[in-house]
Amino acid sequence: MFVKAFKKFSYVAGTLLSKRYLFRTSEGKFRRFLHRGTKADCGVVRQIFLKEEYSLRKSRRQNDMMDAYRTIVKLGKTPLIIDAGANIGASVVWFADTYPNSHIVAIEPDSDNVRLLRHNVTGLDVDIREAALGAEDGLVSLIDPGNGEWGYQTAIDPAGTCPRLSLTRLIDEKIKLNYVPFLIKIDIEGGEENLFETNTDWVELFPLLIIELHDWLLPGKNTSLNFIRRIGQSKRDFVYNSENVFSFRND
Repeated sequence: MFVKAFKKFSYVAGTLLSKRYLFRTSEGKFRRFLHRGTKADCGVVRQIFLKEEYSLRKSRRQNDMMDAYRTIVKLGKTPLIIDAGANIGASVVWFADTYPNSHIVAIEPDSDNVRLLRHNVTGLDVDIREAALGAEDGLVSLIDPGNGEWGYQTAIDPAGTCPRLSLTRLIDEKIKLNYVPFLIKIDIEGGEENLFETNTDWVELFPLLIIELHDWLLPGKNTSLNFIRRIGQSKRDFVYNSENVFSFRND
């Protein structure tokens, strides 16, 4: 009861009354998390730190995932977490605290978000990529549909100014550096349509895949169709938690 009350107080004090949210880590320490006080930023803080939408605490697969994480660490290797759609870094900080021995790749295409992201992950093992993510390397344009800083979309554009990273190439680079795929979180505002179109063997590498699908945002566009086709080929559990789908690999 005290913990819930404290979290609510911290959220109010750190969003409505301030632009500095204090995140209480699993070690009982406090980490300052900066935001702009916008509806989008406060929403991100609420989802990640207050509602804990990426927590596995209530999941029957929590022990399986922690075993997978600890096995990688015991082998002397580093678990790889990819955060696609890292925004200002709330999810990155959450993952770094929950899985402290991990290496995280934070992918975010918007430069203003990236500036805050860099500040918020200072001191953590995070590789920041100011880019979009897709099935192949390329270029995109950034689109602001008016949903705030957490709703930027991308469009394939040969004349675009934002790079699009091939997820397959990125994972291959990290594996060569002795990182072992563990968790991938994907929240890319409809970009999942391209990401799951081709070159999707990487799906089998991750014990845990978390994705927000965006058919609700882009009706009639079939943005989740490629994901559904691909995930249907794999032996994975498929569990909803708030806006996200948690896909657990069944070894």
